[in-house]
Amino acid sequence: MKLAAKLIILFIIAVIAVTLMASWFTSKQFFANLEKRHEVIASNVGQIDSSAEFREAVTSGNNIYFEKMIRTTSKDATRVRWVWFDEGANYEFEPALIDDSALEVARTKQFSTTGVSRQGGRAFFTYCPFELNGKPGAVEIASPLDDVDAQSRFTWLTALLTIGAMGLLSIGVVMIAGVRWIARPLKLLTDKMERVGQGDFSSDLKIHSNDEFGQLSTAVNQMCDRLRKQQATITSETNQRIEAMEQLRHADRLKTVGQLAAGFAHEVGTPLNVVSGRAEMILSQPDLAPDQLKKHATAIKNESVRISDIIHKLLDFARRSPSRKSLGDLREVIKHSVELIRPLTENRKVHVECELPSSIANANFDFNQLQQVLMNLIDNAVDASDDGQTVRVILQKSKSSVANSETTSNEPNSISEQVSWLIQVVDSGQGIQAELKNDIFQPFFTTKEVGAGTGLGLSIVHGIVEDHNGTIHCESEVGEGTTISIELPGQI
Repeated sequence: MKLAAKLIILFIIAVIAVTLMASWFTSKQFFANLEKRHEVIASNVGQIDSSAEFREAVTSGNNIYFEKMIRTTSKDATRVRWVWFDEGANYEFEPALIDDSALEVARTKQFSTTGVSRQGGRAFFTYCPFELNGKPGAVEIASPLDDVDAQSRFTWLTALLTIGAMGLLSIGVVMIAGVRWIARPLKLLTDKMERVGQGDFSSDLKIHSNDEFGQLSTAVNQMCDRLRKQQATITSETNQRIEAMEQLRHADRLKTVGQLAAGFAHEVGTPLNVVSGRAEMILSQPDLAPDQLKKHATAIKNESVRISDIIHKLLDFARRSPSRKSLGDLREVIKHSVELIRPLTENRKVHVECELPSSIANANFDFNQLQQVLMNLIDNAVDASDDGQTVRVILQKSKSSVANSETTSNEPNSISEQVSWLIQVVDSGQGIQAELKNDIFQPFFTTKEVGAGTGLGLSIVHGIVEDHNGTIHCESEVGEGTTISIELPGQI
């Protein structure tokens, strides 16, 4: 229900309640005044009950005495007369009230009641009982209620007309005032809050009033100004943070490229020797047969392609590129990373083995960033290993993925299972002390000698994994090696 309608209903209820209450009190006041007049007359009767004039008027049946009493106490249609309670009383002295049960009470004590008179019509009766010459009687005070009823009806009719008029007036007033002063400002405020929820922080709310709505609009505009400034600050700081992280990641890749340089020199040296030797053979034997020339040319071409592939791999890894996530096979990035770092591992006399599933392992990831993660972890594992040891790179479905698959398979309305992949880099090195395991992903933390590392590698790895909505943790025992585990959400 609209606020204006609620105000109209509330206002009308208040008007009805006040009007009905006032009418009820007015009607009660009419009757209270009548009761008060009867009490005054009855009090006067009680004061003169022993006078000779009173007894004479009662025994003679002369009501002039009582009429004089009325003129001194009341100017309305109230009638005072003597009545007998005996059944043989004639009509002139018979009580006007026809309610026998009320008359029985009036025989013994002063009694007032509302009832129907013998002439018809409602009246208010008061009886002051006396006993004269052994016979029960009373002074009857009777006031017709026609005027009181007419006044009450007029009062209630006036109340109904007032309620109707006030209702119509209140509807008009509240509609005009409610729409102008409440509904319209609230609509502007609601629309503004919806725009703020959508990211529009322009201070375009204009409510020209000096009331609370005007103050609220000013506060909302000031809030939007502050939010806009904070948004600009956050955007700027976020862009700077992203740029800094990209620079750190690029620097980390360049560091790895430097470490790979020695291995690649040896890797490139072999095909270069083949190319050089074949070229010398061609030059030293100008009369070679065409099939021999073709054989040497083919060998030179193959070794050149090999050299080109090695250089392209190194350049692709070193090149700075924006983050671009796409659906791909995790097995491919693992194979590519192991192949790229193999010259370095062979130079250090450490073997790298891959344990990959036979089926495709789809996930949404950035190839270059995940390659940087794997290169970093394999490089650390190689550093921690001794000559002749083996570093294993394992890819498998995570246990949480398998458990979830078992759960959803038993559900009747199961739509799909949630798959996640676990990549583990396992070495058999010296391991990490327990008190240091919680710090290895912190920036600038390193256990290597001064100058051998910056302590940013695993921090960058942690950031890349988080960007991929994954988790990373370390399991290590001193003297038994280290396992770094990365869990990434997969795609079915």
